[in-house]
Amino acid sequence: MLELEKYRRNVYSCVRCGICRAKYDENVRRVCPIREHSGGFDTHYAKGRIVIARGILEGELEYSNGIADVLAYCTTCANCVEACSAVNMMTGNPKIDAVTVIEAMRADLFNLGLTPKGWKTVHSRIGREDMRNPYGEPKKDRWKWAEELDVKFRDGGSSLVYFVGCTSSYRQTVIATDTVKILKKLNIPFSILKDEWCCGSPSLRTGARKQVEELAEHNVGLLEGAERVISSCAGCARTFRKDYPEMGIEVPFEVLHISEFLSELLKEGKLPLKKEIHKIITYHDPCHIGRHMGVYDEPRDVLKAIPGIELREMYPTRENAWCCGAGGGFRISDPKISVEIAADRLEHAKEVGAEALTCSCPFCMRNLTDAIKETNSDIDFYDITQLVLESLGE
Repeated sequence: MLELEKYRRNVYSCVRCGICRAKYDENVRRVCPIREHSGGFDTHYAKGRIVIARGILEGELEYSNGIADVLAYCTTCANCVEACSAVNMMTGNPKIDAVTVIEAMRADLFNLGLTPKGWKTVHSRIGREDMRNPYGEPKKDRWKWAEELDVKFRDGGSSLVYFVGCTSSYRQTVIATDTVKILKKLNIPFSILKDEWCCGSPSLRTGARKQVEELAEHNVGLLEGAERVISSCAGCARTFRKDYPEMGIEVPFEVLHISEFLSELLKEGKLPLKKEIHKIITYHDPCHIGRHMGVYDEPRDVLKAIPGIELREMYPTRENAWCCGAGGGFRISDPKISVEIAADRLEHAKEVGAEALTCSCPFCMRNLTDAIKETNSDIDFYDITQLVLESLGE
């Protein structure tokens, strides 16, 4: 049976109104970043993709390389889901989950051997015993960033574990090092996993669901006995907390994104932010912890608590925030448009007079900093951990 068949009622809930293209509130708000940067065709936003899904379910269309290419053009940001005002017949609640439909079709394409070449490469890298990451880096190099930080590997006894993730381990390593420095500065006992594998988020978004089951079994097994797991990667946090349970994988520990953990410490009076940072800052909501998990206030509470920072909201924000363009495997599909979407966010930040853009996701950091370089922008970028560490007075 096709994975898509499980979401038939979801597909048939769509009334093809087009609100997933643009929605009217205090302004005319664009909804789909892919549509805005790829010619505006119906096939490149939710309504058209739902029509494709319906055609497949009714036997009028068959999965093909052409449909695979179309479905690769989606960041799975879920802004279309947030904008939707139709009633989902699967749940009886407002909002049709177009992202679930798209990911189901991607799973069907994978099962039929029609996965785009770039995604196949990622699946192969993650599946290799000597890699276990989407970047094709040697597994033995995963902890190079931690060599001088005296980080303890978990031996089964530590109750708090920091799950670092592939992007923070191999690309945006400053996020990993600053997270560790924060924990050490606050004298919080923790450990990391010596044999950490990719959480499976890239595999899941691009159709390789069976691979995710293998990765989850490995990672959750290594975390047996842990009480809390924190991650400074929005994708890892979402995968552990939301995707694993939805796949029937038990997660017997609490999972927190680093912004939630820091907010908790702040409320308990255990985060002594003292050093002033005089900057006008705006916060970009990562899709994985924002729309996908509802984490909006916690990172803002932490930023507001840093002396000297003036936090301004750009438009659109929170539930309606514009995607950075890096998610859902899309950066692999079209890196040029991916960075163009990130450049939109720089313009939103400039509109409110921000001197710096901050976020809490290594994928967003990668795309937004690439956009800063591509556009020669003078705006600064910080991950939330960088600002917290500086305010703690490193």
